Amino acid sequence: MSVCGQQSLPWRHSSPEGQEMNSVTLINGIEQLKKEHTNIHSLLVIRNDHIVLDACFYPFQKDFVHDLASVTKSFTALLIGIAIDKGFIKDDNQLVYQYFPEYTFKNDTLVKLKIKDLLNMSSGFICSWYNGEKELQQMNKSQDWVKFMFSLPFESIPGDEFSYCSGNFYLLAEILQRTTKMTCLDFAKEYLFQPLDFGESYWEQNYKGVNHGWGDLFLTTYDMAKIGRLILNGGKWNDKQIISKEWIEKIKPLHRIQGTESYGFGWWLDSENPDEIQAVGRGGQRLFIFKNRNIVIATTGGGFEAGDLDNLILASIEAFDKNKNYSLQLDSLAKAVQLPNPDINTVKYYLPSNILNKDFQFEKNELNLKTIRFENRNKDYYIIITFIDRSMEENLIGMNNEYLVSNGGLFNLPKALKGIWENKKLIIYYNELCGINLLKFSFIFSDTSVDLNINDLTDGWTLSLKGTF
Repeated sequence: MSVCGQQSLPWRHSSPEGQEMNSVTLINGIEQLKKEHTNIHSLLVIRNDHIVLDACFYPFQKDFVHDLASVTKSFTALLIGIAIDKGFIKDDNQLVYQYFPEYTFKNDTLVKLKIKDLLNMSSGFICSWYNGEKELQQMNKSQDWVKFMFSLPFESIPGDEFSYCSGNFYLLAEILQRTTKMTCLDFAKEYLFQPLDFGESYWEQNYKGVNHGWGDLFLTTYDMAKIGRLILNGGKWNDKQIISKEWIEKIKPLHRIQGTESYGFGWWLDSENPDEIQAVGRGGQRLFIFKNRNIVIATTGGGFEAGDLDNLILASIEAFDKNKNYSLQLDSLAKAVQLPNPDINTVKYYLPSNILNKDFQFEKNELNLKTIRFENRNKDYYIIITFIDRSMEENLIGMNNEYLVSNGGLFNLPKALKGIWENKKLIIYYNELCGINLLKFSFIFSDTSVDLNINDLTDGWTLSLKGTF
């Protein structure tokens, strides 16, 4: 099968049929993703330690890292397990307040909070996903994130009930850094990433230099899948115990969410199908592990529902026919989705001279956007965006409706932009590639001003701005 990633991988390669799967089912699934214009970036399917499908979707490219969003939580939970294995933390029954001696604790409920309550999303804090994770936003804006979390009131006794709260995993990151005297990323590199031969990795951190334990870890799809392989093998990697088997066995349905959906030690599970374990992140970041079927599925994207991909893979197993093999067609399709649409170059779009080399100044806004400028250099078009804090982004625009990739911004990672004209509107699609959001910029120009509408196609928000020069 076609491979679009690291050359040194722990898996062999096989046709789906070689692992008792049906290529036609996978072909139909990819075609459906294309038909629906799904903003999927990568899809990696491994069975019996064989890669059976490895697809990168244009303009995402091989070896790009990707923001894993809340998949990060599951990996933070593993790091806590390793820290316990190594003796940095005694066990998961340790009381949280003991790791923060500089704070005063007068709440009788707070002093009962244990590390395992944070891992199981059962801290009892009034903090949930039902209000758009309001508490996470408030924590990010506060001057002291630990103090903010400890000031939250309780709605239940720690350990009793599930309530999704990203701040729980920030407290875990603090505990990890305080006990190991290392950042979470440095600890992960030494005890997890390097033993598994990871490539590049990045992890956002806050004003104190503490990594975001709840999200914003950047890994390749292949390295995300290696974690799945580690779980399948009971914490072993090439006969070396990376995480204790006892810790891996803690990952089981502990707290019922709704229906059979459950949660345990940082992972999502099904109480009626304990064979399947998932790490779930916003925008299509997903790691599926099927223990009994020996399957790992890793996927990244810029805003799509990844929850049906496991059903696609299981359907491929059910449809297996030893007398039919369409793996060559699947291989061709996997190569094709890496390439631009062949029709995109039929129309050439240009930026007129009257909008070039002008600084469009924008009113105060939520994005802290200050100016936008368009330039033409050596036949290439650029958009230069500056912000209130004087930071700047400079990106190529593919003005023939074909994405062009630039590096810059957070960790100097790739992003891709393309532009077209529609009914006198300049439309620019800003695809984060290594991130999650896909933005649509719509410009309407007049003699001395511009009306700009920004639509986040991932999260659904819209912002309208007026710019002048």
